Amino acid sequence: MLPSTPILLGQYRPLDSYLHRLDARAKMAPVMLVLVLALLTHSFLYYLAILAALLVSLLLARVGVAAIVRNLRPLVILLFVTALYHLVFSGEGSDVAVDLFGWKIYSGGVQLAGFYSLRLVLFISTAFLITLTSSPSELAEAITKVLRPLKKLRVPIDDLSLILFIAIRFIPVLYEEFVAIRNAQIIRGVDFSGSVINRIRKTSCIIIPVFVSAIGRADDIAMAIEARGYGRSADRTTYSYSRFGTAEILFVTVAAAFVSLVFVVTF
Repeated sequence: MLPSTPILLGQYRPLDSYLHRLDARAKMAPVMLVLVLALLTHSFLYYLAILAALLVSLLLARVGVAAIVRNLRPLVILLFVTALYHLVFSGEGSDVAVDLFGWKIYSGGVQLAGFYSLRLVLFISTAFLITLTSSPSELAEAITKVLRPLKKLRVPIDDLSLILFIAIRFIPVLYEEFVAIRNAQIIRGVDFSGSVINRIRKTSCIIIPVFVSAIGRADDIAMAIEARGYGRSADRTTYSYSRFGTAEILFVTVAAAFVSLVFVVTF
């Protein structure tokens, strides 16, 4: 039986909700505030309150619990490594929480492991709020408008936005290519089960054909862009124009006030 294709990390979910209808810039502003204040606080309550608010927001956006869990599942290994690092190398000088055959785990290390793991989950979850509810074209357009003042300094904003759009747009395409090649290998009798090292070794053999396919797609995209007369000096237009209106101003105001209040109360 061939494995089903899971939802990619942070892949856009085309639904109709209040968050989906908002301009991407309105979602970027409170997210940036959350990230800045997260670096200034050491309160577990701040992280838990913001994570709860993010979860409620995604549920109201009809993303669904199953989709959220599937997006967070690939982070388990990264969270394990982060927690293990702090359990082993942090907390010396504090009370010993656990003593396993001479290996001492300090209470300070346990607190740091939980704190930085929670911070990592918060950082990635805030990105989910944007990527799950904004299409790649909306993100590229929003970044172009936010960085537009840098054009006076001759920064190629349009080119950077195009690169970002292509990267976000073709991550699912390349992943589908990877899954197709892997399924073809399974049909031919290749067994990807077994130990972790064995699975990594067999999966690494698929990277080369995927890389070759990516180069071919990049060449096709370059020729298509050149055929359409794309030039750095020309003024760029967009297919659809987003508007930062009353709904966006209200969302940014309420979200910023909530995040600031949580920060002050839990600081």
